[in-house]
Amino acid sequence: MRRIVRLFAPLMIVGMLGLTACDDDDPPTGGGNNPPSQATNVAATADGSDITVTWTAPSGLTGQRVELAATGEALRTQDVSATATTATFTGLTDATTYTATVVTINANGETDSNTAEATIGGGTPAFEEITGDITADMTLTNDRKWLITGPVFVGEDCGPDPGAPLAGCTAVTLTIEPGTTVLGNHDIPAGARGSYLVVSRGSQLIADANRSLVDKGSRPNPDSVIVFTSSEPRGMRARGDWGGLVMNGRAPINPGAEAQGEGESGLFGGVDNEDSSGILRGVRIEFAGDDVTATDQLNGIAFQGTGAGTTVDYVQVHYNVDDGTEPFGGSTTQTHMVMTGIGDDSFDGTDGYRGFIQFAIAQQRADDADRGLELSNNGDDGDATPKTTAVIANATLIGARTGEIAFGDEGGSIGFNPREGSAWRIYNSIITNFATSGFCVEGATAIANADARLGGESTPGDFTTIESSVMWGNATDGGDGAANFADACGSGYDNQTFWEDAAFNNLTVDPGLPASAFDLGTQGSPPDVVPAAVPGGYVPFDVSTLNNEGGAGIIMPTDGRTLQATDYPGAVEPGTAAASAWYAGWTVWDPTGADSRSNVDDQ
Repeated sequence: MRRIVRLFAPLMIVGMLGLTACDDDDPPTGGGNNPPSQATNVAATADGSDITVTWTAPSGLTGQRVELAATGEALRTQDVSATATTATFTGLTDATTYTATVVTINANGETDSNTAEATIGGGTPAFEEITGDITADMTLTNDRKWLITGPVFVGEDCGPDPGAPLAGCTAVTLTIEPGTTVLGNHDIPAGARGSYLVVSRGSQLIADANRSLVDKGSRPNPDSVIVFTSSEPRGMRARGDWGGLVMNGRAPINPGAEAQGEGESGLFGGVDNEDSSGILRGVRIEFAGDDVTATDQLNGIAFQGTGAGTTVDYVQVHYNVDDGTEPFGGSTTQTHMVMTGIGDDSFDGTDGYRGFIQFAIAQQRADDADRGLELSNNGDDGDATPKTTAVIANATLIGARTGEIAFGDEGGSIGFNPREGSAWRIYNSIITNFATSGFCVEGATAIANADARLGGESTPGDFTTIESSVMWGNATDGGDGAANFADACGSGYDNQTFWEDAAFNNLTVDPGLPASAFDLGTQGSPPDVVPAAVPGGYVPFDVSTLNNEGGAGIIMPTDGRTLQATDYPGAVEPGTAAASAWYAGWTVWDPTGADSRSNVDDQ
């Protein structure tokens, strides 16, 4: 395994020279009255305004001194131990060449080494390329762009049990500073695997745009957002330019004790419900979903067995080929989520997922789209355990049947599609403008779970439901017609009877979204998805009563987030000024990336 970092900067010169003393005039080694031998393999490497000197130290020393000289500057020195082999000098002068010497010392005198030179560059490198595997802690700084080329794995798999890590496990932390831009390399030779980032079990990704904020729950500053995007210039980006992000964790899943991830992304799953794969807060994933193999496309973010110790808050996935986010089991909660222009399902989830999603927006585009919510338990065994007990609350799902977002003819099909043994629970949400149906239950086990709820079942995992929600204008211009409940998934289930059961407090009324909600928008002028008012007769479901259900229900996030009681449907409270809405300012909306972060070619 390896990590390779290459610098790309026309003005950056990195010097490295290693010379080993080998001529006949070298002093003899130690002993008697002899001065010490030379240090050998001396090298000097520049990194930003720092130079690190490395060498091989001989034996028998009492001390060493490292000297760094440059024309017109005072000599810099560091006294180091007799066994030291490295020293770093910081705060050096730009566009200056420095000469490094290592002085070895014993009781009989001092001996200079051969020299090595390094030049501090004439500016910040344009970007750095990362390939291979990251096997030591690493920080991506915001003073340059970073280019991921090919599959990059953070750490090496530590196995399913934190208490018994696998032999050869390498657990590392990749930290990304606020405001950093990471580019997925689109320029990959034909037949080569695409560019994507995988966090292995036991390792962590810390991408926290809000880490300097006292209130970590606040929306991120636009300049602080951490952006993963295409290496193509703004205005020329498209779905599938690069792969996406995969996070592998050690929380329980229901296909077995562990499973192989999509996209050749390694094993996931385990025994720790509260496992942490890190922090994603104030993060955008753009123009991803490239094929890993001919039949295997990546989600924007795949949460594969990640646990309740993983923080996901204020995250957007924009223009992905496959699903926006998909938890495969595990228990990672997602809050303040925005999915735009997703080519498949905006939100997906399966394999015994036991977290929650609250305050979520999906705006689909008709050039390529599928479900707003495609929610399962297990595709091979609908009764597999642990069962999915996940909750979605306060989602605003906007399909692409009409409006400016319908610039193609494919349409976005179903708003909420519980299938494959689904036991998901949806509350306080809005579903509108989907092309073929707003709500469609699919498959024998999911149908049985829906009927169980009609019969009064309230045990998490034993029913699926949608309650205290609003549906309007799906599959028909009539708004409140039966087409909202069309059997678009072909299961023969009476979706309308379920929806209209009086105990569930659902409404088929106009949610009052502004016309702008159906516009493309830009970062500076996003669509307005704030309803004009709470619909008359609306009765909310108090989702806060679902907190702390225990192992049979939701696994609560360890960072203190909880399901918040609201008195309105949808992602944003009516009456909120659009510019003050939690999604405004830090999200992007343009289909070509024209409103996104620049790369080195489109400053």
